[in-house]
Amino acid sequence: MSSDLCFLSARKLAALIKEKKISCVEVIQTYLNRIHQVNPKLNALVQVTEPEIALKKARIADEKLANNQNPGPLHGLPITVKDCCKVQDFIISKGSNGYNFLSKEDATAVARLKAAGGIILGISNVPEFNIAYETDNARYGQTLNPYDLNRTPGGSSGGESAIIAAGGSVLGLGTDGAGSIRQPAHNTGIVGLKPTRGLIPNSGNIPSDGRGLLRPLFTYGPMARFVDDIVLSLPLLTGPDNADPDAIPISTSNPLIQFKDLRIAFYSDNGIVTPDKATLQTINQVTKVLQAEVQQIEPLCPPHLNELYVLITETFILGGDKGQGLKNLLHHLGIKKPSYLVKEFLAISRQCEFSITELHQRLRRIDELRIALEKFFIPYDAIICPVAATPAKLLGHSFMEGHDFSYLNIYNLTGWPVLTVRCGSSEEGLPIGIQIVAKPWHDSVALMIGQKLETLLGGWQKSILFP
Repeated sequence: MSSDLCFLSARKLAALIKEKKISCVEVIQTYLNRIHQVNPKLNALVQVTEPEIALKKARIADEKLANNQNPGPLHGLPITVKDCCKVQDFIISKGSNGYNFLSKEDATAVARLKAAGGIILGISNVPEFNIAYETDNARYGQTLNPYDLNRTPGGSSGGESAIIAAGGSVLGLGTDGAGSIRQPAHNTGIVGLKPTRGLIPNSGNIPSDGRGLLRPLFTYGPMARFVDDIVLSLPLLTGPDNADPDAIPISTSNPLIQFKDLRIAFYSDNGIVTPDKATLQTINQVTKVLQAEVQQIEPLCPPHLNELYVLITETFILGGDKGQGLKNLLHHLGIKKPSYLVKEFLAISRQCEFSITELHQRLRRIDELRIALEKFFIPYDAIICPVAATPAKLLGHSFMEGHDFSYLNIYNLTGWPVLTVRCGSSEEGLPIGIQIVAKPWHDSVALMIGQKLETLLGGWQKSILFP
């Protein structure tokens, strides 16, 4: 069994299994070996499926194939899931000692990955309560970046991004409420999709299904090393489940548009925080290679980004209650020593307070600005911009420094699909991703552009630390 299997795409692995050139047992054993090799150094997975259980499922998958039962698109493939999604027979904690939830069922998205033949190999680490720019908590500890062990893989889907980048999983399920798929994908050089809100049901999130004030921002999304694996998995995850009222039945097939006819706007600086030299060079390189490929690409920044960023951060993320809601949660869960990231969040929250009347005013203004963004997008098929101002930061310097979410959370507000794909590197060899924003329900446009950029600029690259 070769560790090379750990760096093939999901589609290639699935084809080799279907053609009976490799067995499901061989694939799963190889990935279990890889997890055993890389996870002690990364702390990306906080629970790993018992080998005998995973291999039993792999043997059953092989028997089905031998009996000529039609394999699903993910038949026998290893999958990992973020520690906030219900996975049957796993403890889901959201990185907190206050949650010890033994799940008796799967989240809808997890169930759909299983139904397609996927085999769950583990649960990935998150910051406590999913509210930080890096992945660390008092329950499981800190997750490291496979490209530099002194840097963060990001948050909150940081464990998921790290294990995928290091070849310990072929496909992962993350969540994104303010950049939590896209920023870790950027930090570790993989691909992550925040789909159109409503495309994938949000059912089965711990401790709730993303209801309340945060509901307009939150969505599940797939993560992988290759864009084609997002193309493969996305249709498997979509459609209503009679549990999430916001989930909509709509096709994810390619729209009737040719690549050469695309009209793209791009910006390299949002006016809030200026990217570093390597990030600016990456955006310039992306726009340069696309000039010969599309009908139109022009520099143009969406309006009101600074005001929107402040309003979203204060209103939805901080909540305007001086952190009282979070303090009540900590008390309810009996947590006397929260992680340092939660303490930092509380310190920032204490500076944010507004009345119910002001909340209503804020929501009206946010709606006005959202409509302005939608009008801006009318002439274009996509927007390209940075994910963050820098590559992955050093550990302990990644919470909300330098307005780290300012390139991200406005697209949670709009609900537009956004793909992150690696298009460059820093001088230190750190990955640099970019965001490809498409119109709602046109996730396939973002994926189409991502595949082109992956081909032209290289996409994911193996870490020299984890060859």
